Amino acid sequence: MKKSVSLIPAFLFMLCISLPGQKPGQCGTLLQSPFDFDIKAFDAFKKRRAAQRTNNVLRLGITAHVVQEVAGASNIDIEDLYRELDQVNDIFLSTGIQFFFCGSPRNLLGGRSMYTYAQAATELNDRHHVPNTINIFYLDEIGDAELSIAACGISTFPFASSESNRFIIMQKNCSTNGSTLAHEIGHFFGLLHTHETFRGIELVDGSNCDSAGDLICDTPADPNLAFTGVVGCNYQGNFADPSGNLYRPDPSNIMSYAPSTCRKKFTPGQIDLMHFWYEMELNYLIEDCDFFPDFSIKTDQTSFTINTGQTLQLPFEFSNSGIQQEYNLDLHFQLLAENENITFTIQKEELQILPGQEDFTIDFAVPFPLSRGTGRYKLTAVLDPESSILERDKRNNIQILEVIVDNSQLQDQVLFPNPVQDQLKVFLRDQRSSGNVFVEVADLYGRTYSSFKTFKSNEEFIVEVDVSSLEYGTYVLTLLFERNDDKKSFLFHKW
Repeated sequence: MKKSVSLIPAFLFMLCISLPGQKPGQCGTLLQSPFDFDIKAFDAFKKRRAAQRTNNVLRLGITAHVVQEVAGASNIDIEDLYRELDQVNDIFLSTGIQFFFCGSPRNLLGGRSMYTYAQAATELNDRHHVPNTINIFYLDEIGDAELSIAACGISTFPFASSESNRFIIMQKNCSTNGSTLAHEIGHFFGLLHTHETFRGIELVDGSNCDSAGDLICDTPADPNLAFTGVVGCNYQGNFADPSGNLYRPDPSNIMSYAPSTCRKKFTPGQIDLMHFWYEMELNYLIEDCDFFPDFSIKTDQTSFTINTGQTLQLPFEFSNSGIQQEYNLDLHFQLLAENENITFTIQKEELQILPGQEDFTIDFAVPFPLSRGTGRYKLTAVLDPESSILERDKRNNIQILEVIVDNSQLQDQVLFPNPVQDQLKVFLRDQRSSGNVFVEVADLYGRTYSSFKTFKSNEEFIVEVDVSSLEYGTYVLTLLFERNDDKKSFLFHKW
């Protein structure tokens, strides 16, 4: 058997696309000039690896770059990035290769909304490539106008690239579906599609498995599962190879074009090839990034039941490791209602972290917004919300609390505190009155001291009025609803 042949053209990259008729997350191969694959060296490597097989696991660093055209544009949640990395590691568990973020994901502002591969190479990788790691750039869209809806990812191959120009780009909308990133990393480690045909169509009987198809003999011949016969995750097609034998492909293989939910595994031959390319081209990849600092936040009490307008007393424990300098660390409290999808920042704090200060506790007073009534809320405390500091792990920068607002014990109309010193609150439960509300504070002689306009949108309404400048005495607070001229008045005492 010939041991060194020109097998396939050098792949500059793989373009993961969803063209009409294809399933999301598939790849179309762009072919360039040929390269020589040393089959003899690969055979020798497999024998050596079989003899020296150990339980040692390669841990390899990934640098994630999240690219935004402008602040607030399309983005990918940092929790989704970590969750996807966990899924990739589950898929790669049998390979003896695991991945970790070498420093927390970087945010790159001021980019564009769409990149071709060439633009990503010059405008992103050339400028932001972090040596000794797998650089992955998460983009809003990939490709030109024709491919912008379809493109999911591009990965270089180890045999057609050098250290500095190896990278992966992923479209945010389809980069967390479970297997597309694992598929792209497979390409990064030299794997071809199971249906590759450039060197010829692989026959079902396996007679040409080492010279055609994906060049791996334990992946069954594949007619391209993007178009043929997959029902659920089972192949039920009746396509035949050139010899007339019916295909029996494996939809669970990561490098196939089966639906992303079906792809779960690599074969031993694919695993050998990935380790071969690691030894030949990728062994510069870093295995430890503990030189980054790490911050964390936690609290023992994660559930609260309050009335609207109350102040939450939140004791948080902070831990820090690996810091060699002073840090000013932002802490934001963000609120999300149960039936809403917009998160609001309701309070901002800044922490000063000094070297040697590893563990400490701070109590925070966080007033619950008056505009929020009865219901369930998610209150999230986020350290370094803009990801301005590179850390080992960002997952421990978030603490999620459940806040239940229960106003059922309040009367339909209540003014509190009364007597009042500085801030007066009025609570109103009324389905009939809504819209613009004029709030006025006057004395018993009708002299007005303050007035302003606000809005009542639902059944419950609460408003806070600053009365700190009033003299001691009795006053009247009036609510006038513009829509129906409904008026409600309350007496209160200032002390």
